[in-house]
Amino acid sequence: SSVALRAGFRIFESWLSGAIGRMGCSCAKGTATEPGLRPQAVSIKVVPASVLAKKVAQAKTTRVLALRECGLKVLPADATNSEFAALRTVDLAGNVLKALPDSIGIWTSLQNLNCGQNKLIELPATIGELTNLQKLILTDNQLQVLPLELRRIGRLKVLQIDLNCLGEGLNKGTFPDNIFDGPLANSLEELDLSSNSLAELPKSVTKLSSLLRLSVANNHLAALQGEFARLSKLQYLDASDNRLKTLPDNMLVGMSSLSELWLKGNPMDRLKLQELPGFGDFLARRRDRLDAKIDANVVGRVNLTVCGLD
Repeated sequence: SSVALRAGFRIFESWLSGAIGRMGCSCAKGTATEPGLRPQAVSIKVVPASVLAKKVAQAKTTRVLALRECGLKVLPADATNSEFAALRTVDLAGNVLKALPDSIGIWTSLQNLNCGQNKLIELPATIGELTNLQKLILTDNQLQVLPLELRRIGRLKVLQIDLNCLGEGLNKGTFPDNIFDGPLANSLEELDLSSNSLAELPKSVTKLSSLLRLSVANNHLAALQGEFARLSKLQYLDASDNRLKTLPDNMLVGMSSLSELWLKGNPMDRLKLQELPGFGDFLARRRDRLDAKIDANVVGRVNLTVCGLD
């Protein structure tokens, strides 16, 4: 029963406290992709022009433009004329696109845009005109910068930019440090910056007041800025496989909603981590989250690993 399971978990928690010298911070990896693993290579196939034309024509009725894995090097010109202003979803994943045309600004009703697994090196400034966009997937491209206009999208909730080259842009000084400012700062709930060779994070990340989930795994981060404590709504943080030796002293206190923390693969002293202010409250929230999973009969997905710190 759930009562028995919770009782067993309490015993486990008690044992953890007694074994504090052997174990560190408890956290769960969740369902995120294992850091450092790139998505499987997409087999590029070229779709006949007649089939492409049919897919584009269907989108006028369905309001869904589905051009995944079509071998596209450029977006069909017809897909961005005024007849497509009412599109709700555009799926361009698994092509060989290096850029999107300025004319995508016509998609003013768009809510979901998937451009993952392409060869994008830039995004047009007109992406800022997609003010109804809620989910933007840019996973596995070659982006070094993002247009500053992105911060104008005040309804965007999910932004996945993992497996890109943003670290190069920051090193060159071409990546706008205030990219996560503006209306975007109040709307974004999930952000994935993993696998970008980042030695530091854009300072404006700490202005994302609605952020619930953040992944910065598999980068070159040696420290997290103290302002991270501002992310009071953050529930999930994956900072695995970096170069972190500790966390800011006030971080766990300020992150009063944090219940999942992943720090595997960092040169971090587990004892010092457990001495940080707010660590006990974090453990209590973690316990409550696992209790909820047990009550929901999802015990098979409960992860009792202890932060991955050996």
